[in-house]
Amino acid sequence: MTELEKSLMKNNELLMEQVAQQNKQAAHQNDQIVFLSTQNTQLQKQNEIQINELRLLREQIEYLTKKLFGRSSEKSDHLDGQVDLFEDEESFRLAETTEEKTVVEEIKYKRRKRIGYKAELTKNLRVEEVHCELNGEDCHCDWCKEKLRHIGKSYSHEEVVFVPATMYKKVYYKHSYECPSCKMDGFDAIKTAPVPKQAITHSLASPSVLAELLHQKIELSLPFYRQEKGWAEVGLQVPRRTLSNWFITCTEKWLKPIWEKLKDHLLREELLHADETYYKVLSSDKDKTYYWLFRTIEQAQHPIALFQHALTRGQIVPKTFLRGFKGLLHCDAYSAYGTLENVTLVNCWAHLRRKFVEAEVLNKEDGKAKQGVNYCNELFALENEIKEFSPEEKYKIRNNRAREILERFWNWIASFNALRGSKLGKAINYALNNKSGLMNFLLDGRCALSNNIAERSIRPTTVGRKNWNFSASERGAMANGIVYSLVDTAKANGIIPKKYFELLFEKLPSLPNISDPVVLEDYLPWAKQIQLECK
Repeated sequence: MTELEKSLMKNNELLMEQVAQQNKQAAHQNDQIVFLSTQNTQLQKQNEIQINELRLLREQIEYLTKKLFGRSSEKSDHLDGQVDLFEDEESFRLAETTEEKTVVEEIKYKRRKRIGYKAELTKNLRVEEVHCELNGEDCHCDWCKEKLRHIGKSYSHEEVVFVPATMYKKVYYKHSYECPSCKMDGFDAIKTAPVPKQAITHSLASPSVLAELLHQKIELSLPFYRQEKGWAEVGLQVPRRTLSNWFITCTEKWLKPIWEKLKDHLLREELLHADETYYKVLSSDKDKTYYWLFRTIEQAQHPIALFQHALTRGQIVPKTFLRGFKGLLHCDAYSAYGTLENVTLVNCWAHLRRKFVEAEVLNKEDGKAKQGVNYCNELFALENEIKEFSPEEKYKIRNNRAREILERFWNWIASFNALRGSKLGKAINYALNNKSGLMNFLLDGRCALSNNIAERSIRPTTVGRKNWNFSASERGAMANGIVYSLVDTAKANGIIPKKYFELLFEKLPSLPNISDPVVLEDYLPWAKQIQLECK
């Protein structure tokens, strides 16, 4: 091999080494590019996650700020059908303006006087006329001293007078009688006049006192320490412990049988409402106990609302209370109701609408939450339109017009993806997870679109909870629930609860057998005699 060939081979080897080195460098650069691309993708994903987290945090701050300082009403501007005739006309919303000056027109109007308003307010009050007349020297003319002649009278004004409550003590004596003829024959034939039996034996509490005690505790939400002062002012020096004992004793002895009889009637219904709220019992080792509400629908022939106090919010409570009930149950989406057998759940559209309203306040840019509110409003507007219709007519209209709205609503939900964890995302998930329950109001014309009637019924317990904070014992909490039940049921049947309680405490102790279900029928809120005496 010549020197030239050796030189060429050496140069070729050098070139091959240079090419291999360049290939290595290119591969390394390519690896760096792939690494940087992967890192860039990861950074983009992390950035997207952080942006979503930031949006959720901002949304949460806005939501909490609104809860603290914002308007709490969920009412839609046009939900009640009242629209502003001039809302689209700019000239009616802005002051007239010119280049030189601004002119603001001030409109004055006189408020129309409501005729007969005071008469309506005082129609049940006893009337005492006060005649303001001249007497003595005032009956003579200031000029000639001639005696004045009466020429008539005219109306001046009227006012309501408050007479503070008074108390007095009844002392009962039993009179006994004997037969003188039997006495002469050596027999003692003695007859004693009957005495009304007491609601609480050997107690000072009369039916009227017990009825007022229950009225103040449950209807006025007055705790016993405040009642103690009020009773002392009218002459009854009774400590709060005694008031509490009276409350629990008369409730357990006389009102609980009525409550149990009402429960028998409630479980025969085909449609019910249910709700629950928390409470506090000092003697319980649990942080929270609960009041459960089960009530009839608004159109029921005999409305019933029953409260059940329980130490748990678990499924055992509705399972036990509603044992034997078969039908439709209006409720929220709480999972405990989903375990009931032979019960079809009708979920509440007001709950779903509330979630869209919360999302609407926080996400006004894209308008999706607003669209969800609008779909709910369409359903409620239709319900308002047909509220006076028969159940059969409601059933037909709902399965025509409401079903069309629902189809558009579910198609709209399927048309986009909401941010997971956002208020809108939670509203969408709530709707999808409870779709069958939200559709079940179409099954029966007697169904309601919302569970608002149950929420209204359970609201007084929250007022009481705020005023007296807790019950010392579970017996006290149970007694509260029984009295809440009879108060709400009495009002729903058009009678005055305090009059109803007084009648029960007067009549029930004299019954031969308080556990007789036939006898108790005459003391239910819709019984004829109760309706006559307790209006």
